[in-house]
Amino acid sequence: MKESKTLLFLSLFCLWGISLSAQSDVSTIFRFLDVTPNANASALGGNHTGLFEGDYSSFHINPAYLYGSVNGQVSATFVNLLADSKMGFTNGTFQINENNQIGLGIRFLGYGDFKTLDKDGNELGDFNAIDISFSGAYATKIATNWSGGVALDLIHSSYEQYKSSALAVSGGIYYKNIEEHFSFGAAIRNLGTQLSTYAGIREPLPLDVSLGISKKPENFPAELSFTLRRLNDWDMRIVGETKPPGFFDNAFRHVIFGGKFDFGDDFHVRLGYNRYLHELNKTKENFDFAGVGIGVGFTVKELIIDISRNSYSETGGVVQLSIKTTL
Repeated sequence: MKESKTLLFLSLFCLWGISLSAQSDVSTIFRFLDVTPNANASALGGNHTGLFEGDYSSFHINPAYLYGSVNGQVSATFVNLLADSKMGFTNGTFQINENNQIGLGIRFLGYGDFKTLDKDGNELGDFNAIDISFSGAYATKIATNWSGGVALDLIHSSYEQYKSSALAVSGGIYYKNIEEHFSFGAAIRNLGTQLSTYAGIREPLPLDVSLGISKKPENFPAELSFTLRRLNDWDMRIVGETKPPGFFDNAFRHVIFGGKFDFGDDFHVRLGYNRYLHELNKTKENFDFAGVGIGVGFTVKELIIDISRNSYSETGGVVQLSIKTTL
């Protein structure tokens, strides 16, 4: 039975990936779905799909992370974005039984208050611009050390009179070997379509097919994480680039690196680097820390607290605060 379940999950996952090969991630809608959902992963550079410490708070990255959670586990993340934008995530889990878990989550992004003006500059009132997503996820054990998961998102954006909603599904598999301190994950995120459009023009969602691993080499001081992202979309050029970057430059933009240093069981330091974010936000020709993440994690009684900061070069940085506990 376990072998059949494993083959079913892996076969569906492979077929799903093949069906995406012609789709592209060139999209300007619902980009908030790409924001890393907690400070832990953010400090490591972004959306890693094979983190050794991946858990229910990261099921937006890989739904299979949800496996192993118990009743009453909750997390909340607060993101201090640039300007007046504010973002938050919250997740909760429920255990059906030892091998089956359900997760619920909300992602919210508010862009602040804006004024409505007519063509002559007269004020007509204020409005808010928001993005929000409601998520439900399910994860199960599919074999020894293997889990699989799926998630469904109902997405809505509202920018004054312009509104759009969408439905998206994500899926993932995850392998974790505690004895070898090794983990592997693969995920397909944001496969879906708009239910309603902003102005009658249908646009794709930010699809992302990713593979990742984490490993702590013997006698090495850090746990290393490596993820290949957006494998469904080879061309990683940024705004302003009229031609694709060179082969190696483009390949490097698909990569996220991270390292975690443990100082006892209750204090951790994390570092990460995201080359694509560096290219998007650099302001000089030399390296200026754009795309670099750093963070700490520690435990205070029943609370697990993670803090991260990701540099956006001279334009500033994004700070995340995550808190996890069991009710």
